[in-house]
Amino acid sequence: MEEDLVELLASTEVACRLLVEQTQGPYHRAVHPERRAITEDRDGLPLRLGLRLLAADATTPLADVLVEVWQADHVGRYSGFQPFEARPGQVVTSESVPHDVTAAGETYLRGSQRTDERGMCAFNTIYPGWYASRTVHIHLIAHLGDRSVTTQLYFPDTVTDEVFSRPPYRGRPQRDTTNATDSIFADGGEQMILDLHGDPTTGYTGVLCVVLDRQARPASAAGPSAESDG
Repeated sequence: MEEDLVELLASTEVACRLLVEQTQGPYHRAVHPERRAITEDRDGLPLRLGLRLLAADATTPLADVLVEVWQADHVGRYSGFQPFEARPGQVVTSESVPHDVTAAGETYLRGSQRTDERGMCAFNTIYPGWYASRTVHIHLIAHLGDRSVTTQLYFPDTVTDEVFSRPPYRGRPQRDTTNATDSIFADGGEQMILDLHGDPTTGYTGVLCVVLDRQARPASAAGPSAESDG
């Protein structure tokens, strides 16, 4: 891990936040290659994602935890799934988005890493795009042995607006949901906003230090299999 990213993660220790469990969403797959670089051929603004996981005492690093992430590309599509565009006025629910994997060979913007002895891991990715009824986010599952914790990572709306005013994001319609209007973000999402460093021209580094409750729910109960709002 680059030294500057380590320093950023270390400096957030005093501001570590309790991880807020949130829904898994409809686009999770069993495919999560263990790798740091997950962008593959997707266009977008470079984003380095650095995470630090601590035990409930907010001091002890959680080492050798498998951290899995997945996200939409700049046009709002998840690898393996059909593109989804809501009709004007359509209320997006878990039933109205596609759940069938139609391109099993696609793995872009999916991956996993194990935390090191300091509880840290990192991913090289892109700033996510938006899709109907959701604010911009990255999904995350931390696997602790036979138990898992599921959440979502978010971005400041002001930064997202600036990023989306530039290519390749600006070719799409204006997003229909922000942090302020997202029903899933409303349930503790403020705790999961990344601390961003950088600019909308060269890219961002987003870091977050989180404390995991020892009473994490079993993987089978980590959240619904689909988001009620897509």
